[in-house]
Amino acid sequence: MPKPIDRSRRGFFTGSLLTREGKQKIEQQIKPRGIIPPGLSAAVEAGLCQHCAAECVTACPQHIIKQHPKDHALSAQPWLDFEQAGCTFCGECNIACPHTFVDDSSPKLAQLGKAHISEDQCYTWSGIVCMSCVSVCPLDLFKFEYGKPAIQLDACTGCGSCVAICPASAISVLAQPNP
Repeated sequence: MPKPIDRSRRGFFTGSLLTREGKQKIEQQIKPRGIIPPGLSAAVEAGLCQHCAAECVTACPQHIIKQHPKDHALSAQPWLDFEQAGCTFCGECNIACPHTFVDDSSPKLAQLGKAHISEDQCYTWSGIVCMSCVSVCPLDLFKFEYGKPAIQLDACTGCGSCVAICPASAISVLAQPNP
């Protein structure tokens, strides 16, 4: 197991923060791996995941909830991995979490983030015909404008269904900034 980050003054001057590789390693240990599952943000922000049995991970029928590793600054906190599937907003993670603080009275679909297409990576933007993202979006938010895919961002929930299906890995979900 990798050693935890030495954030002391001595750690700075003697440590790896002065090298490119060291900076990249530190960034990997502090940067969130993904978006927090819907409704779990209050539990995660309160730090209640540190000694949890990870019921949200096992309850997810899509198997997309993962935990940050022990050597990570966000150790044990859940995140959504859209590499295999997207979030269906089923709420099983909320039911399983003993620390969820969710107002179930709101019928509104959760906002995880917004999908983003990397034009540099997208096959269609490179002239190769691909419509994978169009067929998988549960809200039918992918449209073609001038022969290129575009997302109707105002209605995008950030479910991540489009991420796993993209053969070019050109789609990612960016977290919504806190208001």
